Amino acid sequence: MIKAILLLLATTVLPTAGLPAHEHHPPHHGSLQVFGEDAAHLELVLDAKTGRLTAYALDGEAEEYIRLAQPSIRIRVLKSDPAGKPFSLTLRAVANVLTGEKVGDSAEFETVSPHLRGLKSFEGRFGPVSIRGLRFGSNLLDYPLGNEEH
Repeated sequence: MIKAILLLLATTVLPTAGLPAHEHHPPHHGSLQVFGEDAAHLELVLDAKTGRLTAYALDGEAEEYIRLAQPSIRIRVLKSDPAGKPFSLTLRAVANVLTGEKVGDSAEFETVSPHLRGLKSFEGRFGPVSIRGLRFGSNLLDYPLGNEEH
């Protein structure tokens, strides 16, 4: 009985040092932007050479795709490196015959912009995004670090 009590105390009182932290791994090796408390993620993948930015809507564990009903996602870039003026982007839903995705039912969004060419990092805000019935008004974004606390 004493052993059981000591074991119970040890598992509830002792710190959890040494345990692995809760991590998410972006499937496309991009930058994860969290929405809500791990309600969902948008993974941003930037090809700075061409100025192409792709966003993938993912679940709270960043493992499964989530199709969004909206036809586009807006981003307002407020700060970028190399230093530049603020600018806006509209990532449009990508249709995919192989997965059956179409505009208004897609997990992939993209844009190509000369503003993105040569960028290494940028910060800004997402426009409204609706994911699984939840509406997120203006989440912060931080590329490439991600917007979860560092």
